[in-house]
Amino acid sequence: MNQGNYKNNPYIIGRPIHVHESKKFFGRESLFLFIEDNLSQGVKVILLHGQRRIGKSSVLKQIPNFIQLDKFVFIQFDLQDKGSLSLSDIIYDLALKINDAFSRDEDELVLPKKIEFERKLNLFFDEFIPQVYQRIGDKNIVLLLDEFDVVNNDFFPYLARLINDVQVNLFVIPVIGRYLHDLPNLQRLFKGAPHQEIGLLDNTSAKRMIQNPAKRVLQYQPEAIEKIIELSAGHPCFTQVICSALFEQARENDRWNIERADVKFILEKAIEKADSFLQGFWDVLTVEERIIMSTVAEAQKIAIEQRRRTPEEPLDLLAKNDINQTEQLSDAWERLIKNRYLSDDGRKVTVELIRRWLLQCHSLQNEIQGLKIQESETQKNQNLEDIVNNLITIAIFWSEQKKYNLAIQHYEQALERDPNNLNIKGSLAEQYLQANNFFKSLELHQELFKIDSQYYKEGYLDALSEYGHHLTIEKEYKLAKKQYNKILEIELNKKSAKQRILEIEIYENNSKTILPDKNNFLNEHIQEKLRFVIRNFRTTLTVTTVLVLGTVGLSYVISQFLSECSPGQEKEFGLFCIKDKKIVSNGDRTFFPKIKNIARDQGIQAFKKQDYKQSIKLFQQAIAAKRNDPEVFIYYNNALAYDKGNYFTLAVAIPADNNTNFAQEILRGVSQAQQEFNNKNGLNGRLLEIKIANDAGQPEQAKEVAAELSKDNSILGIIGHYSSESTKAALQEYNKIDIPIISPSSTSTQLQGRNFFRSLPSDAAGGKKLAQYAFKNLNLRNVVIFSNPESSYSNSMREEFQHQFENMGGKLVHKPLINLADTSLDVNAEVYKSIYQYKAQAAILIPDALRADAALKVARANQELVNQSQSQNGAKVGLKLLAGDILYSDETLSEGTNAVEGLITVVPWFREAPQAQTYAQRAFKQWGGGVSWRTATSYDATQAFIQALSANSTRVTVIEKLKIVNISPDNTSGDPLQFDSQGERQTEPVLVQIQGGKWAMLQSK
Repeated sequence: MNQGNYKNNPYIIGRPIHVHESKKFFGRESLFLFIEDNLSQGVKVILLHGQRRIGKSSVLKQIPNFIQLDKFVFIQFDLQDKGSLSLSDIIYDLALKINDAFSRDEDELVLPKKIEFERKLNLFFDEFIPQVYQRIGDKNIVLLLDEFDVVNNDFFPYLARLINDVQVNLFVIPVIGRYLHDLPNLQRLFKGAPHQEIGLLDNTSAKRMIQNPAKRVLQYQPEAIEKIIELSAGHPCFTQVICSALFEQARENDRWNIERADVKFILEKAIEKADSFLQGFWDVLTVEERIIMSTVAEAQKIAIEQRRRTPEEPLDLLAKNDINQTEQLSDAWERLIKNRYLSDDGRKVTVELIRRWLLQCHSLQNEIQGLKIQESETQKNQNLEDIVNNLITIAIFWSEQKKYNLAIQHYEQALERDPNNLNIKGSLAEQYLQANNFFKSLELHQELFKIDSQYYKEGYLDALSEYGHHLTIEKEYKLAKKQYNKILEIELNKKSAKQRILEIEIYENNSKTILPDKNNFLNEHIQEKLRFVIRNFRTTLTVTTVLVLGTVGLSYVISQFLSECSPGQEKEFGLFCIKDKKIVSNGDRTFFPKIKNIARDQGIQAFKKQDYKQSIKLFQQAIAAKRNDPEVFIYYNNALAYDKGNYFTLAVAIPADNNTNFAQEILRGVSQAQQEFNNKNGLNGRLLEIKIANDAGQPEQAKEVAAELSKDNSILGIIGHYSSESTKAALQEYNKIDIPIISPSSTSTQLQGRNFFRSLPSDAAGGKKLAQYAFKNLNLRNVVIFSNPESSYSNSMREEFQHQFENMGGKLVHKPLINLADTSLDVNAEVYKSIYQYKAQAAILIPDALRADAALKVARANQELVNQSQSQNGAKVGLKLLAGDILYSDETLSEGTNAVEGLITVVPWFREAPQAQTYAQRAFKQWGGGVSWRTATSYDATQAFIQALSANSTRVTVIEKLKIVNISPDNTSGDPLQFDSQGERQTEPVLVQIQGGKWAMLQSK
């Protein structure tokens, strides 16, 4: 090959690809088709958004080249340098840009002067634009606005008014470099505007970007191309950076054949070339997002070193580095996943080049250290406002981590730079209080109170109260009373302050009184001594205990015996509050401690003390506070049963730890049936108690739950478990004895036993229904199945569908099946092969409960191919989507977006079905919203047990009665309820489809 003496580097980095360079632009066909379709339909605002350096400006500049619509004229207008301009300045600059585009030498437009725009903004609207439209006739102006989110908010409503004017045919395509939800004003003004993400290039486009610019010079080996894409993930900027570095190396060595080893060799140089772009990407992240990014990169590094396929979750790794999980960190993780900085499972950095740069420049330890000590050099390069805001952001982060001294350090630095900022003073005063630095806290609170006595009063009173409490614990009674008297000087009738003074006077008069110990003043040394005594001597309060602990320790012991634990905690040795490990509750603990309900917690304490009348009152208050929480309804009814005595007992097993939504859905059905039964005075005056068991959605714990419930002879039957896997494990215990179990949600045909029943159709019915609809209604003949062969449910449903579909003449075109549990699965490749190689017409998605997200990846990959085929030849080429009931959820609607439109699932029950209306309305009235099929089938399971009760019920009599149960639709969720000889319910499942973003019922032939 004749290379010549010198060759220019054809790869473009650091700037957009201009309109005259269209041959250097690759991909985005579906995006341009999206824009063209919307413009053709008269849509006036089309929002585009994407990450930094993803090619947004290049896309905007290429729109005139790739969208050929005669009636539209495109005007490029970059707002990047206009963030500090006034609205009139921006409008004037926009008018200048339009003027340059349409003025002619012989006939220029009349452009008002800049000062005229300042006096009257509507000149643009009333005089200038009408001139332009006279010039261009029946054409429409499309403003292509780059960096739209940097300008002041006044520009948004002005532009919206301009667009909505019927006299002005103005169209706008803004490009945004931030998350859409960060711009609420924009979303509100342009509500309903179609929007599209400018994302990573597909593999085909990325290969063209690699090869085409240097195709007459460089020869890329396939392995080298694969390695480049592996590093860049199709990110245009980083693909160009790597290729540019390769070209420079080839030119330097005069070796023009690029192999995989060359890519590895120039990697460090590529990272160096990309540093400024990478830093720009880093600068726009929040503190929490930066921490998460560095943590994910570190977790990947550890997984690679340990040869583990799946990296550790970032929040778990942060916990090992003494960074506690907060809502802000969790939200940051979710945002990074949603905006494609991280993989769908959030455990990998999407772009490998970014991960390697993070390890070099922003390692996890460096970021943690960077939070602790603000680098002075960075601060010097920032203006004062940026420094202050940055310090406040970091202070808030450390406060959320309960590292109050670190928060104080940053607030103090912020206040030093902005000494008159009252908000900073208020925040600093609160942090001093949290750190028990009462003097500094009160000093600041008092200063703020003098400035604005009304606004800062509550904070000052709280600080005085906290200090008073601390002094009381320390037996500084005189000083403590002084703090509460200060409170009374400000608020004369403050009852709590008066009460505290009375308590202190009692303490003063009775030195033997043991003080409350809310702040846990006993040191770790004494606590450990106490644990040692109890573990080794197994004693209560003895002389030995007193000798070991001393008087202070004895006071601590007594106060701990008298104190109560927080929700979700239990006493160890009757003294220490630790996480409650009990897996069964009748009302003595909550499985949902994140749901805050003071009355519930007080009711639980009363229930523990067997004060059932008091617990009834408190649980009634808890119901009023949280009307849709079924746990408190169950505990209320249990308290009624205990108070009356001689009650029946059932148990329900739920996945409380791992799927609280499904757990509560099940409890709502059980609770409603219990409530109705007890409201009718039960059976001959005997009420129903429900014990709740937490199997955590895990087979091992389900087995443990089953063993514990089986030993409790008062329990006449079990409602549960949620998943087929958990039910299968539990049945190993239940089948050892005669205890009946009715599952409201496990559909696997592998579940069997003389004591096993289910209140919903099995996979045999669901698989048959889905297969028949696919073959007869949709005329499908070739399908591909995505499932998890290790899941009892997934395997059962897949077998039933395949058996029915093949018996009718259909064909499963990909064998063995595609395993959704395989972490190395290339979903895009499998969907592509299914369509083009195997000629599949539909994908049958049968994930287990833990793999729903993997099934949604299939839907998204399918949608990408649909969009791609439409952009290339105008024809829709893609798979119809059908699924099992796991994908029937609100999460599927919200996370699947338009990729799941048209998805068909088979479900046991649907609230809009005619037969379900009566129960659905009754449930809506009780819970304040629509209920799911899990609630309906759990209600039916409980009703079946209720019908099987008798005056002399035993587990054996309940099993025998369940076999002949026959309940009318009036007493179920809508369908008759009876079981066949195998314990199966004789009802038809329901087909539903996503139509217009909502679930709708389908009718099969």
